[in-house]
Amino acid sequence: MIRRFFIALQFLTRLPVPRSLNSSETDIGKAAAFFPLVGVIVGGGGALVFVVLQRILPLPASVFCAIVFAAFLTNGFHEDGLADSFDGFGGGWTKDRVLEIMRDSRIGTYGTLALIFVIIGKFTFLSSLPAGQIWRWMIVAHTAARWTILPLCAYLPYARAEGQGKLVAKQVGILEIIIGTITLLLVLVLLSWQAALVALLATSLVTLLSGLYFRARIQGITGDCLGATNQLTEFGLYLAAVILLRFSFLR
Repeated sequence: MIRRFFIALQFLTRLPVPRSLNSSETDIGKAAAFFPLVGVIVGGGGALVFVVLQRILPLPASVFCAIVFAAFLTNGFHEDGLADSFDGFGGGWTKDRVLEIMRDSRIGTYGTLALIFVIIGKFTFLSSLPAGQIWRWMIVAHTAARWTILPLCAYLPYARAEGQGKLVAKQVGILEIIIGTITLLLVLVLLSWQAALVALLATSLVTLLSGLYFRARIQGITGDCLGATNQLTEFGLYLAAVILLRFSFLR
């Protein structure tokens, strides 16, 4: 289990892992159980940067640095998936064309706009929250965003014959979902019960709608689809937090 945690950490981040770490295709898939825990680490890193910097910088500047740091920890892995997905689904009308565009390493108009809007949205939403809530929502959102990989992989087929995402998708089962869900539920204690419930509902809604869309368009998922859902979930949770604040459910 410890080895699979390090495999998950290696797969999703740039953080160092033991050099002797060896993994099989089965290990990579089963390591998905620890993806939400990796989200705790990435979100916690961003939260720590925010808490430290807010002592010397204005709140928006601290939020910006926290977002940049989180993206640095993951090498922009999920952001890349977001851009590729929007290019593919925006520019392709058939499954084959969508998948072909997704494979193109160049970024197009749809992908560029998606990155701009999502990053600006995350910055704006977080900057609108009280300082005491920002670090909590960062940890919760990063954890929930990585949890979405589990149900999507378990219940949708992989749309390509090969790919990194397939190594994960074909191995995710009920045990991995249970472990990942327990991690998410434990992290939700950072929020009030009302906020936790809204966060859980928002995460489930984004996952469901994304899965239905991917199934309708390409009859399954790809690694880029998982990255896009990750980013949309984080975006959606920060938006939910702002709505809660507007109706006085956050202090």
